[in-house]
Amino acid sequence: MKRWIGLVLSAAGAAGLILLVMTRMQWQLPKSVGSVATARRRPATAPTPAGPVSFSDTDGMWVYGYSEADKLSADAFRSDRVIDTTDTVHFWHPANSEGGDGYYPYVARNQSDQTNASHGWAVRAGELAMEGSPTGQYSIARFTPKGSGTYSVEAVFEGIHFGLSTTDVHVLLNDRELFHAQIDGYGGDPAFHAVTGGTPSASYSAAVDLKNGDRLYFAVGTGANGTNTCDTTGLRVSVRAKE
Repeated sequence: MKRWIGLVLSAAGAAGLILLVMTRMQWQLPKSVGSVATARRRPATAPTPAGPVSFSDTDGMWVYGYSEADKLSADAFRSDRVIDTTDTVHFWHPANSEGGDGYYPYVARNQSDQTNASHGWAVRAGELAMEGSPTGQYSIARFTPKGSGTYSVEAVFEGIHFGLSTTDVHVLLNDRELFHAQIDGYGGDPAFHAVTGGTPSASYSAAVDLKNGDRLYFAVGTGANGTNTCDTTGLRVSVRAKE
């Protein structure tokens, strides 16, 4: 009888130890938002359909996309259909998040509150990272206002690739070009790379009259050399209705 009681107590002690270890492991699991853990996840084996993806703010709606070919115009705009949320930098692609056809052009956005430099380039908190395709397609962020009025438009394009970006950047109102410039160099967060190059950044600031149905396009192309190698370009943009 004593031997049997000893076995029972030993089993109970082992179960208690296992429960304690499991409880401690549970405390150490990453916090989650909804059903998705905030810890880094492996990329999905298949791309995730996105929509098109749109984001509303207080003054309008944003859609990320690309040009159908190497033509920059309102009728050539296409919405991205795939989103990769593996990292704190989310990526939007035409059709494929695993590389190859459909990966470029992409628009990415740093969802965190600090600069992310894990992709060979440094994208600031909340900044877009944009890159065209090898065939000359543009990476585009499109804004549609909620109503007619005068809007304050502020945009800063900057080379953010450590290999030094060489791109052409544009702001269009429908099919009318409001601004264009060439980016040549690095003009991003100086904590990760020295600012360098002939034109590492370019800025646009204006009060723009918009009416219902108008759209603003912020675009990044492949630049004078016609390739998208090391071309990742940052965009910090604000479009706000003036009081």
